[in-house]
Amino acid sequence: MLDLFLPWLADVYTPLLAIACVLGLIHLWRNKQGGFFRQLSGLLLLGIGLTYGLMLLDGYWRWWPRFGLDYSTHTALAFCLQRVNMRLFVRWRTTTWAVYFSYLYLMWYLDYHTVMDMLTTMLVVGVLLQLGAVCKIVNGGCDQISSEK
Repeated sequence: MLDLFLPWLADVYTPLLAIACVLGLIHLWRNKQGGFFRQLSGLLLLGIGLTYGLMLLDGYWRWWPRFGLDYSTHTALAFCLQRVNMRLFVRWRTTTWAVYFSYLYLMWYLDYHTVMDMLTTMLVVGVLLQLGAVCKIVNGGCDQISSEK
C-alpha cells in the first residue's frame, strides 16, 4: 500500500503547489494589488520558462549528464512555485519550505533523483531567478547599467 501511496504523493505535490500559487495570484488580483500581482506573475512565468528552457538546453547539450547527474525538472518547477508561494503566503513560509524539503527527501527516497541532481538544479535555477530579479526582468524590463562617476 505504501508503495503506491508515496509515488502518488510525489506526483500530486507539484500540481497542488501550482493550484495554491494560482489561487494566491487570483486573490491578489481581486484585492487590487496589481503591482505585487505583476511582480509575482512575472516571477512565476520566468521560473516556468527557466525550468523548461533548462530542460531543453540540457537535453541538447547534456550539461548534467557530463557530471553523471540528471537535471530535475520536478525540483526546478517545485522550487519556482515555492519561491512564489513563499511571497504569497508569508505566514506559512516555514511550513511551505519544510514541505518542499520533505518533497525533495521523498524524491530521493523513491530514487527519482540523487541529492546532487536536486542541489545542482536548485542552485542553477535559483541563481538565474535571482539574476532575473536583479535585472528587474520580473518588474518589466532590464535596466541598463550606467557608469556614473
